[in-house]
Amino acid sequence: MMRKMIYAVLTLAFALFAAAMPTNAMDMGVQSSLRLSPISVEQSMVGARIDKFPYVFTPKGGFGISDEKQGDTLKVFTIGCGLDYYLSEKALKPYAGADVLLDFIDDDNSDSSLSIIPHIGAEYWPNKNFSFGADIGLQVGFGDYYNSEFRFGTASTIHATYYFGGEE
Repeated sequence: MMRKMIYAVLTLAFALFAAAMPTNAMDMGVQSSLRLSPISVEQSMVGARIDKFPYVFTPKGGFGISDEKQGDTLKVFTIGCGLDYYLSEKALKPYAGADVLLDFIDDDNSDSSLSIIPHIGAEYWPNKNFSFGADIGLQVGFGDYYNSEFRFGTASTIHATYYFGGEE
């Protein structure tokens, strides 16, 4: 089951990447973000940001630690990707998109969970090489996570990105 889930996530990531990347020039950068959700552990994430207006593809990974189980430490490692669609070409760019994340949970036993997070947000570009933004969405999770097979709740992310190419 876990292997099929990993293959499905990787196939979806490749399909989104292929759909989002036209053959002409693109801008690339590195993004640092903080993922917050009442139905999962707060996580720090790092990803590669591939921007070709109006699409942005972000493969990412992250890690979170929590003491929510009466003194036991819960560790979560996440891999996944996001696809966003910019709605404007101005310095303040609203966007809509979704993240698909696979969480590996290490507590009393090892579990895994797949999360799908459709979201809306905005990204502000003070110059051509740097941006920061935030989004909010609904997180739907499937798989073992705190002895729960299904989770539903809000999710928010704040992020900052440094771009290497600096397209304008």
